[in-house]
Amino acid sequence: MVRSSLVTASLLAIVTWLHAPTICEAAEAAPPAANASDDDVKQLLSVVLAETEHFWGATFKAGGSTYEEPKLVLFTGSIATACGAVSGTSYCAADHRIYLDPAFPGLREIGSTGDFAKALILAREVGHHVQNISEVPHPDVTDGNQQAAIIRSEQVELQADCFAGLWSRYVWDQHLLEDTDLTQARGLLRALGDDQPANASRNSTAKRYGTSEQRIRWFDRGLAGKAIADCNTFADPL
Repeated sequence: MVRSSLVTASLLAIVTWLHAPTICEAAEAAPPAANASDDDVKQLLSVVLAETEHFWGATFKAGGSTYEEPKLVLFTGSIATACGAVSGTSYCAADHRIYLDPAFPGLREIGSTGDFAKALILAREVGHHVQNISEVPHPDVTDGNQQAAIIRSEQVELQADCFAGLWSRYVWDQHLLEDTDLTQARGLLRALGDDQPANASRNSTAKRYGTSEQRIRWFDRGLAGKAIADCNTFADPL
């Protein structure tokens, strides 16, 4: 799990910077009554988002640019967005917002409810935001070329896994993670692989995330990397 030292360090950083991550809750439907568990999840998400902002802010600054922080919108069930209706967790490139159901229904389905599994899900969506606002190459896909669309989908999703690995290394280097956290992350990515029978009906014909082996390999590449360029799925074989 993400240890209490990570929570403490992150909250101190927020106070020091006089800046808290942008998190809001959708008001489209009356949320269920709050409980201690809900508050714990929201605190975890706040901490993780703050840590991603620290990491990507420094990464962009080192490259001579400024990181534009995404907004995190919490909702229950489903929500209408600029990218259409979504459920679960999704990043919308049109409004630079991450939409997340803090109940994590997808994780509950596969029995992966640990803190770092939740942290990794958010870190991946932040990775999609980085793809959207950075100069990461995005090869064009000819309309109607289904195979090219599948490969492009895998490239995008595996790069998000790799970016989550980069962030995880940043947190690891602060001595705020344990081996069990990384084991939990790899277990989650293995369960979410396209080659898992449970995912056969989840993915559309042209939407792929990568096999279990690919997802873990690119996450590990991020763990061993130091820069966005180390996650170039568009140039390297998947």
